[in-house]
Amino acid sequence: MKPMIPLLTILQLDDITCLVLAVSGGADSMALSYLVSQIGCARNCVAITVDHGFRPESAREADQVAEYMQKLGIRHETKVLEWANSSSSSSSNANDGPTNYKTSAMPPVQRLEEIARQRRYTEIAAVCQRYEISAVLTGHHANDQAETFLLRFMRMSGISGLAGMSEQTMLPFALQNAVNNAWDKQHERVPSLVRPLLSVKKEELYDVCKAQGIRWYEDASNADNRFRRNQLRQIIKSRSDQPESPVNTDALLQMRGFMQRHREYIDKHVSRLLNLHAKYDMVLATVELSSAPVGLLPEWARNPALCERVLARIIAWVGSSSSSSQPPELAHLAQFMQTVTNHQPNRTKAVSAAGVTMLPPTTRRGWLFCRQPPRQNELAASSNHLLGTSTLWDSRLVVSVSEHKSRPSNVLSWSVLGLDDAIKLFGSAMSSHRHWLKQKKQLIAPSYVLASSPVVCVQYGDVDEPRLVFALGYAVEHDEGVVVSVRPIKPV
Repeated sequence: MKPMIPLLTILQLDDITCLVLAVSGGADSMALSYLVSQIGCARNCVAITVDHGFRPESAREADQVAEYMQKLGIRHETKVLEWANSSSSSSSNANDGPTNYKTSAMPPVQRLEEIARQRRYTEIAAVCQRYEISAVLTGHHANDQAETFLLRFMRMSGISGLAGMSEQTMLPFALQNAVNNAWDKQHERVPSLVRPLLSVKKEELYDVCKAQGIRWYEDASNADNRFRRNQLRQIIKSRSDQPESPVNTDALLQMRGFMQRHREYIDKHVSRLLNLHAKYDMVLATVELSSAPVGLLPEWARNPALCERVLARIIAWVGSSSSSSQPPELAHLAQFMQTVTNHQPNRTKAVSAAGVTMLPPTTRRGWLFCRQPPRQNELAASSNHLLGTSTLWDSRLVVSVSEHKSRPSNVLSWSVLGLDDAIKLFGSAMSSHRHWLKQKKQLIAPSYVLASSPVVCVQYGDVDEPRLVFALGYAVEHDEGVVVSVRPIKPV
């Protein structure tokens, strides 16, 4: 059988010290494990099975997966997710012994897949951090790609969403682990998520398992029609013997391929427009797009297709990971586009969608995009960090605090909090800081932007109360012997 996955080409394995294989026990991930072992990568792999605890037989299946991984020479670990109503109290680790993991409340069925996915990737990200792993391989295949295309079509995604899953992207939910465990930017390691089987159909993976005598397990929940993806899977499967059907796997994959090629072509022009017309604020994680004289559209908005992609790229960069994990819907893009097209000075209002707020231009700036103002209590304070460490704020900004080299301090710890909490704790100091910035003629961002901006305070060993050191996008006027750095987690 000819090789189906050019892993060496895709991943450049010579530069990667270790890989994670996400192995559920299904035919796709079991076949992936076998194929990886056949190209000599077994010694560089750690296979992870996440037992969600939804089925009584899942623990036994995880044990049998571990046995097969041992046969392939691949190290294996099982992580057991705990839920509030679960009797399970530990997770097994084939190498390090039992480990306890935090318990989460069982989500409603409408969010079960979403929450389970988040917790699964969070566990995998933790393993990557522990072993300094560079890439995670999953068994996503061509049938999954077809389902994703149809799902996104039904939610009216734009061309970015309809182009489907990428072969390689950033591992979801890995940012917090990477930032919180790094001492500086150079040591942050955000693993890649690699899907080497996207061109391979499920039937071919079944054939691999059958030919090699590999035992796999069918998850009964995949037939639960309460979930939209499962419904669509059944629809697609029922059209598999109808070549003329627009919703069989081949037709859907063909359409996705068209969308991908269109996206690649358009993105070249979008990059040019962003280079010419976009200004990125690397502290507040906002983007300003140039405006045009009254009655005219700015260059980036004159072509609807290009305007859609410009807005989609900005929304993905500005929004938090929770709001931008999926490509924006066409309805949201249309809402922004309509606002720009119908703009009237002093009459256009701010518009919010997809987790992002767009502010109309003023005499001092163009169109401004910022994170949508947070809901009450949405941004929780992050406390008791040591000097020289970093934390991820609002899934968007990396906040770091280090000691000033020429002025050592006796700072015990530092904390980051939201604007509302900061005003309650440091009302007088915040007012003085704002007044000082105005005297220095520093540009203070609009309230929409500052609503989700980080405020940093430090705790000294000889003072009971914490002291404000960073707010409103700037360090405070008095020198506290510390250096505060704030930057977006996403590259431009």
